[in-house]
Amino acid sequence: MAAPAGADSVSQLRAKRDATRNKRAALASKLDSLKASDAQLATALDDLNGAVASQSSRAEAASQAAIAAQTQLSAAESQLNATEARLAGLHSQLSERAIGAYMQPGGDLWLQMMHSKDLGEASRRQALLDEVMASDSDLLDQLRGLKKDLDAEKAALAKARDLARTRLQAQTDRLRELATSRNAQSRLHSALNARIADYQAEADALSKSESSIQSLIVAKEAAARASRGGGSTGDGRISGAGLIWPVNGPVTSGFGMRWGRMHQGIDIGASYGTPIRAAKAGVVIFAGQMSGYGNVIIIDHGGGFSTLYAHQSQLGVSDGASVSQGQVIGYVGSTGHSTGPHLHFETRVNGSPQNPRNYLP
Repeated sequence: MAAPAGADSVSQLRAKRDATRNKRAALASKLDSLKASDAQLATALDDLNGAVASQSSRAEAASQAAIAAQTQLSAAESQLNATEARLAGLHSQLSERAIGAYMQPGGDLWLQMMHSKDLGEASRRQALLDEVMASDSDLLDQLRGLKKDLDAEKAALAKARDLARTRLQAQTDRLRELATSRNAQSRLHSALNARIADYQAEADALSKSESSIQSLIVAKEAAARASRGGGSTGDGRISGAGLIWPVNGPVTSGFGMRWGRMHQGIDIGASYGTPIRAAKAGVVIFAGQMSGYGNVIIIDHGGGFSTLYAHQSQLGVSDGASVSQGQVIGYVGSTGHSTGPHLHFETRVNGSPQNPRNYLP
């Protein structure tokens, strides 16, 4: 008959769970907080929080086990010391009797036996002599027994020392593992808090100037259309076809509500100085500094459609310049409200922000 799933199965499942959790925590600890997306950063922090909780329990269990092993070791040492003391006492007694027997062979009892008045007295003294000899024999038996006990206790002490050493090492390993996860947890927690604060500050700054941005874009687009001969160039419907990615890199933060604020574009991770290219041909209607965005460029592509490129370290074109698709218009930086180098990219229709992923290839 098949054996029912018992403690071994539960132990194996727990071991697999812990191994999986530790693997996820190890990957989370290596996460680059600047290049990671919001979701990756939050997930990694959750993994590390779980790992820290689990490893704290394991470290506490390892500490208790080490204490128990040390207590067992101390008890074994005390037992061994007591046995050695008893053994020394027996050796001393036997030595005294051996010396006495050497100095006075037969002892007083033999002399008394020789001078007994009758057989009854001799018999009583013989019984006393037998008792003394039996006592000596008992001491020898105790000596032999204690030697066996001593050997067993030495073996037990060695085993207790090995166990204490093993458990102490396990405790050290668990504490080191916990410290590593806590350090990574603290790093990612700080990074996430900084990113939240950055996005909230950026969103607040944008919220204060949103109406002026929309008015700026609408006015600039109207002026640009007028300079090209006036009239609308379309019915306002914008197709996503025809745009290219302004930089290559992972999207670290998407469009939409995040942490109680509206994120009106996408953040694309890239290193300092990476060239930023125009997603589509158009006319630069703003090139300068803007609250929250730092160095920013806005390009009008006609038909009420515009793109915005923020946090640049250096602008590559000026206001009023005509740019072709793929032309370098600036360089990635971290100006304005930004915790690290990236490009904040927006697409707007008639000044209103739309999800850039709807227009990018």
